[in-house]
Amino acid sequence: MFALRRFKALAAVVGFLALLGTVGVGAIARGAQPPPDATAGSVGFQTSILGAADPAAAPGHRLVLAEVVLEPGAHATSHTHPTAIVVCVQSGALGFSLQHGTATVTRAQGAGTPAAGEPLAVGSDVVLQPRDCVAFDHFAEYTAHTGWNASEEPTVLWEARLLKVDEPFTTFVDSKGTPVA
Repeated sequence: MFALRRFKALAAVVGFLALLGTVGVGAIARGAQPPPDATAGSVGFQTSILGAADPAAAPGHRLVLAEVVLEPGAHATSHTHPTAIVVCVQSGALGFSLQHGTATVTRAQGAGTPAAGEPLAVGSDVVLQPRDCVAFDHFAEYTAHTGWNASEEPTVLWEARLLKVDEPFTTFVDSKGTPVA
């Protein structure tokens, strides 16, 4: 009886250590924010426009629903968008860091009403999981940020964008917010 309890206890400890090792390896393998010396731009992003409308209430703007797929290791250096945007994670995990401006994070609550938005502080990194969202309004305040795939698998995002027609969607910037060619 004593030997059986010892064996079960030992098996539980071994199982826990194996699980801990798996989680630790996953954390090490996950993507990270772009390195400070990274060339301005994005790596490993693919965007598909799912639908669009030119709303009469916002002349000169287009409302777009886009799907963005970030491959493992994908990242985008500091950049801006001429848009009000809501970005929601469908699968995988999105790393997001705010360099300037304001953004709000909404965490998934399951079915029904989402949780209240939490302001994201400038300089903080956040990892968004499926059904978590981040939103900002570049029209109200200049907003610069970085993004990266924070998982070991492709990360899929859905983005609702209200953007200025005939302007580039993304402008990469340096640490002072100056556009980079």
